[in-house]
Amino acid sequence: MEHQTNYIVFQCYGNESIFHECAYALLSLSRIYAPGELKNTEIWIYTDNPGWFRSFKDCWLPLHYRKVDDNTIKQWKGDINFVHRVKIEVLKDLVKDKTGNILYLDCDIVITHTIDQIFKNINAGQLYMHVREGLISDRGNKIFEKLHSHYKAKPSLKIKDKPVHEFAMWNAGVLGFNTKYNYLLDDVLMFTDTEYPAFPKHVIEQFAFSIYFQQAGPVKAAAPYIFHYWNLKEARTVLASFFTHFKGSSWEELTRYSSLVQIHALMQDKVNFYRNRGLLGTIQGKKWLPEKTDWEALVKQL
Repeated sequence: MEHQTNYIVFQCYGNESIFHECAYALLSLSRIYAPGELKNTEIWIYTDNPGWFRSFKDCWLPLHYRKVDDNTIKQWKGDINFVHRVKIEVLKDLVKDKTGNILYLDCDIVITHTIDQIFKNINAGQLYMHVREGLISDRGNKIFEKLHSHYKAKPSLKIKDKPVHEFAMWNAGVLGFNTKYNYLLDDVLMFTDTEYPAFPKHVIEQFAFSIYFQQAGPVKAAAPYIFHYWNLKEARTVLASFFTHFKGSSWEELTRYSSLVQIHALMQDKVNFYRNRGLLGTIQGKKWLPEKTDWEALVKQL
């Protein structure tokens, strides 16, 4: 099969913390690939502020922008006013005039290994999501319990003869597919528009992608290549501090310094805090916050 163009796509609008996450994701890509190595690849950022990224004047990544305004975002949220519906519309907008391999990434990700194999597999027809979170029927957490109960009560709702409550949930922070699967986006959108009013939870769009990707073929996990820190919003304070401290640095310098932001270590610190805070801390509702970072001290360690 002839290798087609690769497209990496982000949606980045609103609060500057999202821009920091997106820029850090781009820096993680720059740490993996040297200039000229991302062949046949375009990076598309759907954003309300392309100028924010253009301030990195020496960034060598193949960045392209699709300007979106408040009216477009409102339209893409739909009549159901669902923020995660925007992701589906972003992808529908992207693929309407493109043919190739799509890799959608939430902004709060870190690329940890080369993604050449992911694109190779997508080109061959494989589908990707971030990681399998479990069967809904296992009721492994409260949202799964509610989702299972909701759809167990609707046994007639089936996708290709399979009851909805029997599907596995995958994390949708990463989505990979060839444009030959564009039709899945219509299915995902229809399910979301139909089901969100009846079950208005943030996971409905994620569940819709999980269902229709699984029906189209085996889903592969992107987690070995891409880390998605969706449950570490506290990292935003660290990233804000990083971009403030190193403001004015070249893209090459930022790429080097970005290795000082250890998302995995922050995640472990958070886990350790909640594991050890004790009964009193739990009762008092003590919350974990990252320690203030001494960037200059860390730079000396490079």
